[in-house]
Amino acid sequence: MKPSTQRQAFGLKILNAKHHAVRKLKAQGHQAEIHGNKFWNSSFLIMDHLKRHPPKQGLRVLDIGCGWGLLGLYCAKQFNARVTGIDADKNVGPYLQLHATTNQLAMSFETRSFDQLTKAYLANFDLIVGADICFWDELAHTVFKLIKRAHTAGVGQIIIADPCRTPFEVLVDKSERAFDQVERIDARLKRPVKATGDLLIVSQD
Repeated sequence: MKPSTQRQAFGLKILNAKHHAVRKLKAQGHQAEIHGNKFWNSSFLIMDHLKRHPPKQGLRVLDIGCGWGLLGLYCAKQFNARVTGIDADKNVGPYLQLHATTNQLAMSFETRSFDQLTKAYLANFDLIVGADICFWDELAHTVFKLIKRAHTAGVGQIIIADPCRTPFEVLVDKSERAFDQVERIDARLKRPVKATGDLLIVSQD
């Protein structure tokens, strides 16, 4: 029996690196440059949280550091959200669109760095999500500034998930000192995949 080249989780079809469509994109030169070479499990932690605490239908969602876009696509599927994914690596865009097509969902993609997300831009969204985006030391400060701009712009909630790397710990500390409504949640999953980490949730009324 041939090993499967895709799996299903949280209602989404997820293609792996051996799937013929993924291999075709790589052959065409779409080689990820900033850790966007696969789907990272912290996204599942946010999906599980949103499943337990569903947001309103039709929200405007921004998936930052979106990679292959599965977290944003989950929001589109389950909550009828209008989703935009941004990533500094333009090469992940085709993988996002491949998964959108595979799952018969719509999600837009833009090549932007975190520093390029202005208050005016962030004001277009109700919910911001980001998974596994604190992988370099300098990103703690970069993501904190992004959260601060989003908070000032009136974004209702920002959810960041991470397996508790040091930059994430710094981000949590900065956020707890800067904002009134901050939660840190220990998140664990056994099914459909095994994943552990924490969620940082910054909210406002």
